[in-house]
This record gives sequence, C-alpha cells and structure tokens, in this order.
Amino acid sequence: FGIDVSHYQDDKESIKWDKVMQNTNPKIDFVYIRTTMGKNGSDNSFKQNIIELEKLNIPFGVYHYFRPNELAIEQFENFKIHNNKFGKLPIAVDVEEKSNFSTKIFKKELRKFLELIEKEYNTKPIIYSPQKFFNLYLWQDFKDYKFWIARQHGIKTIPKNNTPGKTPNLLSFKCPVIWQYSGTGNVSGINSKVDLNITSKSIFENQLSIASQQIHH
Repeated sequence: FGIDVSHYQDDKESIKWDKVMQNTNPKIDFVYIRTTMGKNGSDNSFKQNIIELEKLNIPFGVYHYFRPNELAIEQFENFKIHNNKFGKLPIAVDVEEKSNFSTKIFKKELRKFLELIEKEYNTKPIIYSPQKFFNLYLWQDFKDYKFWIARQHGIKTIPKNNTPGKTPNLLSFKCPVIWQYSGTGNVSGINSKVDLNITSKSIFENQLSIASQQIHH
C-alpha cells in the first residue's frame, strides 16, 4: 500500500513522516511525491518531503502533472530544472484533463513528453490516469506504457475509506501497475485526506538506474 501527496497535504501542517510509517491500516510501503506541474509549476513542499523520505529510507517516486494545453518540450524543461532525485519507483506522469488542442495533437505532445523523460533518464515512465479518461483517450494509443489507474470509491467514513473497493474496469487486457482506490484516506501524520494506492511488489524490483542519486544538469 502507498500514498501520493502534494502541497495540498501540507496546507495546514507539515507531514509527519515518522508517524506515517507507524500507520497500520494500511501499512504504508511507498510514497509518490508531486514535484512539477506543466511548464512553470513546482510543488511547494516536494523538496522537504524528499529530504524526510530519504532520511527515513522510505521508498518513493516522483510525478509530474501534465498540463494538456502546454507544449511537451516546455513541460520537460520545467521537470528537468526541478528534479534531481527520483527515488526507487518509476517516474510517473499525471494525465487527467482534456486539451484545447485537437485530440491528435494532445496525444502527440503527451507521447513527446514521455519519450523525452525516457531519453534523458534512461527509464520508461508510467502514466497516471483516472479510469474514465484512460478509457476515453489513452488505452488505444499508449499500449506500450504501464498505467497507474485511479478508480476511487468515494467513501469518506472510517474505516471503509481506507479499504479498496471495485477494481478498475479498463478497455484493455492490461492490469494497472498501481491502483489508486481512495481519495479520502486517513493516515497518521497527515492532517488531511490523502490518496491511497495498492501495487504489487514487482514495481520495487524495477529499480531506476538513477535511483536515489542526484543528477546534475
């Protein structure tokens, strides 16, 4: 089980990562950190979160929020400037909004961004997408990528908010490498609702060649 966080979880109070690791329902095995958004956004809390995660030796990965109306090359330059630590999990690209561009151009720009990540860091990123968006826009044209799929149950009351519901229903035969099953989770050390995810241990075996190293550009 794992969580993904951004500055939204830090709005009221900084995350207490030592308490996060003491959470038992579920036990947190991994963390994804949002680092950048589009061509000019960076998350306010990602640097401090990564420092704490490294200090406590918590397996983590980073993700970029892909803005659908901005060019891939500009978004990649923003990612490159701000990211020099990547943890042990695959780099993830969050894609969940329709574009003002044509669907064809949107898909072309998304693929360009993914390929720039792969070429620069010698690792194939995974794509995060809500189930509906995946089924409408992504499943036919990105079969060569692994997916992190959001199908949240929407339950807000404890303890069912922390328990997986219906598995993703995808227009493909591929199982998602990660399933985000709740957006309303409660985890010790985090003073707000948090996304909960589940994956298989195989994701940890695919260590990045750049894992836990500082990259200088």
